[in-house]
Amino acid sequence: MTPRFTSALIFALSVGATLLPSPAHAAGTKAKKPDAAKADAAKTDDPKPDSSAAADPDAPGTPTPAPADDAAASSDEKEKAPSADAGAVADAEAGSSPVELPGKTYYGVGLRYRAVIVPKFMINLFGAGGRTVLANGFGPEFTIRKNAFEYNFSAWYASYAMDPTPFKAKSDPADAWEIVESKLKILYLTADFMWSQDLAPEFAFNYGVGAGFGFVFGDLKRTQASRPTSGSSNDSTGAGYVPCAAPGNPSAQCGTDNNHYGGYTEPSWANGGSKPVIFPWLTLQTGLRYKPHRNFIARLDAGFGTSGFFLGLGADYGL
Repeated sequence: MTPRFTSALIFALSVGATLLPSPAHAAGTKAKKPDAAKADAAKTDDPKPDSSAAADPDAPGTPTPAPADDAAASSDEKEKAPSADAGAVADAEAGSSPVELPGKTYYGVGLRYRAVIVPKFMINLFGAGGRTVLANGFGPEFTIRKNAFEYNFSAWYASYAMDPTPFKAKSDPADAWEIVESKLKILYLTADFMWSQDLAPEFAFNYGVGAGFGFVFGDLKRTQASRPTSGSSNDSTGAGYVPCAAPGNPSAQCGTDNNHYGGYTEPSWANGGSKPVIFPWLTLQTGLRYKPHRNFIARLDAGFGTSGFFLGLGADYGL
């Protein structure tokens, strides 16, 4: 038996806020000089409009001044608009309103949960066998939000435990099956970059990306496997294969080409093995955001990336 086990399994497992200057002129009567009076008398043939008619508000063509009440009402409306805006701002700043003001930065701290699902078909991209793995992850998070855009920073832990399962590299022969048991864990340091589209003052639709990396630790146990001495087995899927107790036991298929017996643990990259030390976290994600109160925010997250699919919940306290 010549099993060749690469980091395919590890990769597959780890692969989850613009908002009257025209006064009436009094006609002054001045004493005129005699010469001026004669000149005026000579002009009496030229009729002139009666000044009283010009002053008559009912005369045709005379502009009608706006009533004092209308002017006062217009002035009141102008004064009320800013007051209404100021009231809304005061409510958002001092009350429990969930409304977020443009240009203002909001902060929050809380917790998150991630259910990372590594489906079997993803594992089979890199090897044969395996099973769907559910990794549960949780940890604290810190949120910075402004103008419907937010950053969610988190340090969270996830366990990629897998029960003993037949697995081999795709290029290995049919008799190269091993029984693999994962106790791998990852401490992730990640950041989500999310945009929001408001559906209502309390609800918003989120979309964006996530990025980060994780430190891998824990054991990955490998044991050579063979067909059972009795009962059926499947060389294509490894179903029915049993772990070898020692070379030649229970069959000659338990070879001596390696020492994967008795709970052998795969070394990390640092020690020449195939277990990674660091694993990337890259995702496309979406979800819903619910903010019923100034100081409480909840999220439903979903996405897909290097560690498979994930569903998540987040709850933050607004600072």
